[in-house]
Amino acid sequence: MEFAIGLWIVRLAFLALLYGFLARAFTALLGALTIESAEAARPAGIAYLVAPSGERLPLRAVSAIGRAPGADVVLRDDAASSRHALLTFDDGEWWVEDQASRNGTLLNGVPAHGRARLAYGDVLTIGRSTLRLEQA
Repeated sequence: MEFAIGLWIVRLAFLALLYGFLARAFTALLGALTIESAEAARPAGIAYLVAPSGERLPLRAVSAIGRAPGADVVLRDDAASSRHALLTFDDGEWWVEDQASRNGTLLNGVPAHGRARLAYGDVLTIGRSTLRLEQA
């Protein structure tokens, strides 16, 4: 009889530990989901390219610009190459690099050769499109 009572006590202790573990796991999951939903509510990009029409195109840390549907920033401009330029955010600074495009990339009206540094407010000309870099 004492053995049966001891076995029930062990079973109840095991169930208490199991439910405690599950409660902690669900609490951690709920916390992670709350953080994710708060991050999802923030703006999509870390910066924006702004077109003259006022359209804001979000940028990621590495963003490809061009006509191709797979580009991060898709331009509807026949003078732009399918993969025209690459914008990267590195060590707190923005950089633009022309990707051997047919018409080149202009930075504030000057051809960008190699990797050129961008500042907020600078204007990129890609094909016939002009885009201004703005902070998020």
